[in-house]
Amino acid sequence: MREVPPRPNAVIVIPLYKAALSPGERQSLRQCLHVLAAYPIVLIKPHGLAISSLLQEFPKLKVQSFDDRYFTSIDTYNQLMVSVAFYQTFGHYEYMLLYQLDAYVFRDELPLWCQKGYDYVGAPALETEAVDQLPAAEHERYARALDTTRPVLNGGLSLRRIPSLIRYLRIYHFFYSAWPGNEDKLFSLDARRLAPMKYFIRLPTWREALFFSFEKSPAASYALTGRQLPFGCHAWERYDPDFWVPFMPTNS
Repeated sequence: MREVPPRPNAVIVIPLYKAALSPGERQSLRQCLHVLAAYPIVLIKPHGLAISSLLQEFPKLKVQSFDDRYFTSIDTYNQLMVSVAFYQTFGHYEYMLLYQLDAYVFRDELPLWCQKGYDYVGAPALETEAVDQLPAAEHERYARALDTTRPVLNGGLSLRRIPSLIRYLRIYHFFYSAWPGNEDKLFSLDARRLAPMKYFIRLPTWREALFFSFEKSPAASYALTGRQLPFGCHAWERYDPDFWVPFMPTNS
């Protein structure tokens, strides 16, 4: 019998910008609370956002507030995600699952993914817009072509090894000024481009990362994994939502 890895020292972190959730966000949150109930689940929010009603509805949730400015735009959110202080706030955990409310998880595979020892894992961005229209026989050819690239591993549903990212960001900020782009590029695509950063972060291949999460082109991703669902997915209402209908109960 396959040995089950021990439960990791992990925390689920959910960014929250507003108190009123859309139906999709509510579905995402309920699924997180159901599948990942064994772990502490923490909302990160602006100091000025009142969420008492949400906490009454979902009493398991914990809260950690940050300066309001970090929640005013994508750029300021990226600043929070690449700050050493953010990860130090959760420094008593080894791993963080960053779970935006356009993510969805199908089963608890955190022990498996934490055991792999990667510092950062997210859904690989399969950039070709027409990939879902490829004949099935062409999917592997597309995959071989993608092997020559290093796609972004999306941060919307991402596993982060906290001590490693604290070290990585300290080294980055020693050599470079403020990071100008999306935070997930610093931890994936550009981690492989910037000297000496590629030596200080351990990443999966894009093929392995597909088993962690799908984002763009879920139908093609499903073919590339041999019709195996990943641990979770990101932006499921945005990219080919019809693909996900058979896998997501509407009342979850």
